[in-house]
This record gives sequence, structure tokens and C-alpha cells, in this order.
Amino acid sequence: MIGLLCVGCAAEVAPCSGLLHEHVSSPATPTADAWLVDGFGRAHPVRASGTRIGRKLDGELALLHGSVSREHVELARAAEGWHVRDRGSRNGTRIDGKRVLGRAALVAPAVLAVGEVKLWFVEAVPPVAGAAAGTATTHGVAMDDLRFTLRREARELCVLVAGDGASGGAVLYREEASASWSEIGLSPLELHLLRILCHRAVVDADSPSPSRGCVPTRQLVQSLPFQSAYADEENVRQVVRRLRTALASVDFAGVVDGVQGRGYFVSWSVTAT
Repeated sequence: MIGLLCVGCAAEVAPCSGLLHEHVSSPATPTADAWLVDGFGRAHPVRASGTRIGRKLDGELALLHGSVSREHVELARAAEGWHVRDRGSRNGTRIDGKRVLGRAALVAPAVLAVGEVKLWFVEAVPPVAGAAAGTATTHGVAMDDLRFTLRREARELCVLVAGDGASGGAVLYREEASASWSEIGLSPLELHLLRILCHRAVVDADSPSPSRGCVPTRQLVQSLPFQSAYADEENVRQVVRRLRTALASVDFAGVVDGVQGRGYFVSWSVTAT
């Protein structure tokens, strides 16, 4: 199984070149009128009143891929059933391989191709044991598995890693030692990147270089668990930007720094326990 898909169904909508797990996003909701399941096995909600798909980030389903137009296609249900309306996209929309010219009926199950990105259209999805479709949890990590503590003045970040890091983790923060901890929501890739940078910072702690602990971008391409064989240095830069944005959202900017053309490092002091 790949998420909600069997191996055969997953092959039908295998991620196209350049598409990563983080490039497909949708609002979190436990219910929907229908679902679109991506090649990573995650289900995305579709509303009968209308769901837009496109590269534009404020769409109901965002597909960050060059073959997808900003506002590519819309799905909705009328009295006669579900239909698809292509919104004048550059690379077109297809249902089970047949190009949509304007508006077309959509009968589940079907493979919907939005540009080069393929999705299964279904009206029901099975429950996933242990987690909701399309989500990843960082809660429930044992505090004594592994801990990196980042400090600057009275501010602290705590990176918790369960086991070898593959089974989960969390990032906590507080403004001063007496304050209670709060959690920062990070994707698995962002958490993994921060863990790698923290580990290198500890290993290189005795280096006099101001960029000690710098991990080459090319090494991060190989080390981060991208779900695509086509990941490159630009994909790493995207993860770094998202990590910086997440940290800055809780006023912890400047934690991750970089050396142009070389790589990235943690600029705060780091200890491991």
C-alpha cells in the first residue's frame, strides 16, 4: 500500500518529474463530498459546491508544478452528477486520458490529469489506521529519545527526535527558561532538515569557523527523504525557505543561515542530550 492506494492504483497516478510531497496541499477536513488522491497516497477534499485546482496557493487544492496553471480546473456537482471545467489552462486537463474541452462529466473512479499531475477521483476513501489521510503527527515523542537544544540569549528551541528520526519528532520553543513549551508545526521534511543541521552543528562544535556545521546543499539532496528520484538543489532551497518561514512565524528568525553556493547551517548554539 502507498497511503490510501494499492500498488497498482498508485502506479496509475505516480508523481511526475519534479513533483514532491510538499508540492500538493489542501485544506484539512475530515469530511468531503468526494476526494482526489495524489500519487503519494494522500486524500484531498472536493466540495460539491465547487473546488478549484491550480498552482495559485489560495486555491482549494494547490499543485506546485510547472505544468499546472495558476487557476487550472474546477470540479463541482450538479443535478446530473460531477463535472470538470477546464479554466483555459495551458497544458490541459484529462479524464482517463481523454482531454477535457471546456466542460466534461466526471464519474468515479477516474484518473484526473491536471497538466502532468495525476490524481484519482473517488467519492469515498477508506480510513487509515493511526492517522487521518494527508496528515503527519509530531506528537507523542518520548522526551528521552534524542534532544537538540538551540539557545540564543533567553530564547530556546528544542528539537526532539524519536528513535532514528524516521518515526517522528517535534520542535518546541519558549522565550525564557521559566516559560512553558509550545510546539511549532513542521512538515516531516522540515523537521528532518533541522535535525541534520543540528547534528552537524554538534559534530563541528569545536570549529572556529562562523559557518561551522555547514551541510552542503548537494549532500542535503541525498540525505532528505524526498519522495521523488528527481529532487535537486532547488528542492532543498524550497524546504529551507519553508523551515525559515515556520520558525519566523513564532518570532524565531535567523536560526538557519546559509553560505551562498555551498550549504546551510544552524547559527545558534546547539547541544545534544
